Amino acid sequence: MLSHKLLMDDVEDNYHLLAIHSSMEEFKMAFLLNRNLQLRLKRATYDVDFNHGVVQALYPLYSYKEAAKHRTFYLVKNKYKGAVKKVVSSGSLFSEEEVSPQITYLIPEFNKVDYFLKIEDDLEEDHIQELLNMIGKIPRVITTYTVDVNQLRSKNNLIVD
Repeated sequence: MLSHKLLMDDVEDNYHLLAIHSSMEEFKMAFLLNRNLQLRLKRATYDVDFNHGVVQALYPLYSYKEAAKHRTFYLVKNKYKGAVKKVVSSGSLFSEEEVSPQITYLIPEFNKVDYFLKIEDDLEEDHIQELLNMIGKIPRVITTYTVDVNQLRSKNNLIVD
């Protein structure tokens, strides 16, 4: 009997990824993107959760589906500040715990990036450049640029549906 193998290497990703460097809180970033790009990003009912060994990270997610143009926008925070608890001594009646803060990243190869704006649509390059220029004009946004999705090692972390 013959067996068939399906290869997923040739699947094209039809989304664009914009990296945003800013020290703003995520709700403020979503508000300013809504105002400057005429979007309607809303906090999703779920966060992007990812298990990094001892830390269960939750990355805030905002989404907007533009049904008329079959386009979806996702704003996701790249950094998670969590605490790792270790039991130091449990030989006594009361156990002592040591809590140490730890920062994890959704996309570790871009650990300086604060936010990613994922746009699920096949946009023209000039439209992407226009979006970058509008995002760059937002106060407290340091810089923004496109990320080549095909070069990402951890692009599966960006599957949010």
